[in-house]
Amino acid sequence: MRGLVLEGVRQVAYRTDLPDPTIQEPLDAIVAVRRAGLCGSDLHPYEGREAVRFGVVPGHEVVGEVAAVGSGVARFRPGDRILVPFTTSCGACPACREGLSARCRHGSVLGYGPADDPDAPALGGGQAELVRVPLADATLVRAPEALTDTDAILLTDNLPTGWYAAERADMAAGDTVAVVGLGSVGLCAVVAARALGAGCILGVDPVEHRRRRAEELGATALHPDAARDAVASLPGAGQGAAAVIEAAGTPPAQALAYALLRPGGTLSVIAVQTSRRFGFTPAEAYDANLTVRFGRAPVRSVLDRLLPRLERGELSVPGRLVVTHPEMPLSDGPDTYRRFAAREPGMVKAVFVP
Repeated sequence: MRGLVLEGVRQVAYRTDLPDPTIQEPLDAIVAVRRAGLCGSDLHPYEGREAVRFGVVPGHEVVGEVAAVGSGVARFRPGDRILVPFTTSCGACPACREGLSARCRHGSVLGYGPADDPDAPALGGGQAELVRVPLADATLVRAPEALTDTDAILLTDNLPTGWYAAERADMAAGDTVAVVGLGSVGLCAVVAARALGAGCILGVDPVEHRRRRAEELGATALHPDAARDAVASLPGAGQGAAAVIEAAGTPPAQALAYALLRPGGTLSVIAVQTSRRFGFTPAEAYDANLTVRFGRAPVRSVLDRLLPRLERGELSVPGRLVVTHPEMPLSDGPDTYRRFAAREPGMVKAVFVP
């Protein structure tokens, strides 16, 4: 099959000779990929900030069609159009039962293999024509018929992740909420905060075109240099925002998030953390009586409560504003990674079409 392979730091190759994945376990499904997202977290291994196994197909955001199923799969059949959440999950272990499917005892992350154990299995990702999905009955979700494949790709990671971050920010109706970092997850967090009843939403990012997109989604957009004064001048928020969602993953963004929070506020950290340093100290958090929450979004669990809201019209998928580069051919994958890593102006999210 055709696909991309992460061969080393900043080395993505387009290959036409990859072996097709096959059914290995009764609960496996083989999915024909219709769309595969390029996510900001794909840059962590690409840029060498996260150790992974090289030689593996990357990509953890997939909309596709079931091509084959193992003998134990009961809920899906070939031809079903589905979403593939970025972690597989069994649906039955303690973590899954508690709504933490991202920490499933038996789950894996698409497109990753442990760098420190070359004998451990690596689950190939979705930036290829086909992908194997273990634990298919509990992992896969039928794609909403009303959504295009390009819009639906946001349901495999970015929108549920932004929603999870907003839920964990503990905002009350009418609260002032800041979102620091307006990439694809941050923009989706703006949408989620609005749907969950936030009053004033501040979208903070140094990149002007990202701020414009946040404004179209209903946020007041701010450059980081102006954010502190802006929060201090808001009626009822003189001591800071009630909640901040940190979606950038850098110590400066975390330090700004701390500065924007009022005493007793909540910081919801949703960005992948690859630094050994954090933007403020435990002592500073203690002195401000902050609640700080970290963690990978359990996308499969979140979809159970997110999809009904979409069906009722309580939430919309911001595909036009987030997916800036749809319909990218896999053969352009190496260049697309390079452009994305270079933070090309106007680029927020790319989606591959095999």
